[in-house]
Amino acid sequence: MRADLPAVMRSSFRGAATDYNGPMNLKLHLLIRMTLMGLLCWLGVSIYLVGQSGRRAAEDIATVADQLQSMVAADVMRRWVSLDSDARHPDLGGAAARFPEPMCLRYSAADASDSDWGCSPSPVGSGVPHWIATVLHALGPGHISLRREISAYGLNVGTLRVESDDASLLRHQWRSVRELLGLAAIMLLTLDMLAFWVIGRALRPTAKIVAAVERLGEGVNDVRLPPLRPREFTLIASGINRLAKRLAESYAARSELTARLIRVQEDERRELAHELHEEFGQCVTALGAVSASLRHAVSEGEVLWEADVQRMSQPPLEQQGLRSALADLVAAWQIRLHGSPRVVMDADPSADQLPNSEYALCVYRIVQECLSNIARHAPASRTACVYIRQERQWLRVRVSNDLAGMGEDRGAPGTGMGLKLLGERVRSLHGVFSVEMSAGQFAVQANLPMGKP
Repeated sequence: MRADLPAVMRSSFRGAATDYNGPMNLKLHLLIRMTLMGLLCWLGVSIYLVGQSGRRAAEDIATVADQLQSMVAADVMRRWVSLDSDARHPDLGGAAARFPEPMCLRYSAADASDSDWGCSPSPVGSGVPHWIATVLHALGPGHISLRREISAYGLNVGTLRVESDDASLLRHQWRSVRELLGLAAIMLLTLDMLAFWVIGRALRPTAKIVAAVERLGEGVNDVRLPPLRPREFTLIASGINRLAKRLAESYAARSELTARLIRVQEDERRELAHELHEEFGQCVTALGAVSASLRHAVSEGEVLWEADVQRMSQPPLEQQGLRSALADLVAAWQIRLHGSPRVVMDADPSADQLPNSEYALCVYRIVQECLSNIARHAPASRTACVYIRQERQWLRVRVSNDLAGMGEDRGAPGTGMGLKLLGERVRSLHGVFSVEMSAGQFAVQANLPMGKP
């Protein structure tokens, strides 16, 4: 179909085809988006776990603070009973040693004396990156400080404050997040590999769809896509098939209209050339032949009558039969050619009774054109023969001449406008037209079917 399109349309199709030549990266885009979604999910889970870890740490410290309250109260009462111990400074280290997690303990006695244990600042480091520590500190519970009143024998003897070790809490949270990060990385990598394979299989029909669109852009309309999976791709393929069908129909209609316009134009040109060649050209040629005949008659001393002059303005076939008209035509050409070449006519007498005037006119035009061609292109020929025979099924016409004196540069048979028009005239009457050329002879032959009306 594309070969039938005009060159301008083909060039525009080639220019538009560059819009589809980009690499297919839909699979990569989907994979990146899935990875980003996985990272967002991991971030949400991490925030939730850090919050949960902070709440659990606060609950654990509250439980430890309750236990430390009873332990410190018992130690204060023991020191009151003992004469060599100071009840204002209980054994905070011994109480804290019972718990694995480090913490800060501060005790304030009723007389405003203070004591503490494990409250010296510790570095946040120990493998926790600074920016991770900042994020965990912002998301975590922060510094935890719980207050418990210490009573002995019904009297309030002091206040115990239990505070969390921020560095230890951050390290605990970082271990939880790091384990989650490793697990999430493994899961994301596995999911990406599976997604890459699954998406690749799911998007495999897109290559056929893009190729079909590219072919449509290049002007190729015989595009047909098979049913594809999933169903959405089948709908797209059906739409492309319908579009290709409509484009093919529109291009075919446009090509047919273009060819019809060209044929009409060529028919008009051919008819005009035919009329100019046969009517005007042949009339001029016939006038020349008749004028030569009249000049010859005057030179011989014959008297011209009005009927002789009228012959120059009336078609020969309207005045006489085909055989007689051809005889006059041959005689006129013989005079014009001064006897060289010698024209011999062998015509069937029954040619004057042709049932179809179109046949008679066609035969007359064939002989007239061939004699004109002999005079123009083969003046050195010695003999020209006009042969007409009416058979039961065919009317055979043959005009031939020898090629004596012709050089190697003689024209190819059938290349002249006159012979082409003769061929079209014969074929319009359902006849057979042929041009034969051998080493010594050139012949034009036409066979007209007698069975046609």
